[in-house]
Amino acid sequence: MAAKTRTIKKIRYGLKSGSMTAYIQSGDIKELNPFALWDHYQAKNVCQPVGLDFHGHSGINTLTYPICGNLRHVDSTGSQTLLAPGDVQMMLAGNGVIHKDTLKPIDGLVETFALWVLLPATNGEMSDATSFKFTASDLPLVEKNDVVAKVLIGEIDNIKSPITSPSPVLVLDIAIAPYSQWEMLPNKKLSSGFVFVHSGKAFISNTEVNKNQMAIFTPSEDKIEIRTSYYGCRLLLAIGEPLEQPIIATSTSVHSSITHQQHSALHIKQLLKKVES
Repeated sequence: MAAKTRTIKKIRYGLKSGSMTAYIQSGDIKELNPFALWDHYQAKNVCQPVGLDFHGHSGINTLTYPICGNLRHVDSTGSQTLLAPGDVQMMLAGNGVIHKDTLKPIDGLVETFALWVLLPATNGEMSDATSFKFTASDLPLVEKNDVVAKVLIGEIDNIKSPITSPSPVLVLDIAIAPYSQWEMLPNKKLSSGFVFVHSGKAFISNTEVNKNQMAIFTPSEDKIEIRTSYYGCRLLLAIGEPLEQPIIATSTSVHSSITHQQHSALHIKQLLKKVES
């Protein structure tokens, strides 16, 4: 008898605003717990750097992953880094951090992803912020048959990323050749998550997933199986262990209590005042 595979619960097309497409809204977090945000920024014919000035976050662990363009990251932990395509910036916002990111185009193109992961109330949510850069060469590749998987966070086939997370998650950037198949049996606790197809087309348990679509897994402990046909694909996979705690979300933070949220908001306000002065 064939082993069961995870099925797709729904397909999301994202909410587009200018060059940014948001795939997780604040009301969707419980469904995708422990993931609170997945944003895709992509623009063409860009002549000058683009980005946001200083703004704050708290209660989350954030991953910034540029695909095209060089990204300048500055934050209140003292981190000042320049990310090339394929590098990762991990910023644990904790009890509050402010940052600004600026994308410099390459041949007029910029593209980046942002992922937010919830933090356990007892491990990270109210800790001091930290921020680290990891170069593409720091992140291991797992090559098997006609598939290459880059391990952004977590572990696969006993190969670990140097990036860890207080909330157990696995995040992969996977390239699958045409007429190929990739499968894995994750840790059973990593029951929630999604796949985002960056290019090409993927088939997951008979569900077709096309470019710039997010496929949300039905919560399950079963293995994951992804196939391609005459198109290969590049996709990003994020699965994690849901946190058993309240979720109180705003556009910039996610906390487990109003008290934590208010404390962090005050801290962010103080950090912004220092920048302004």
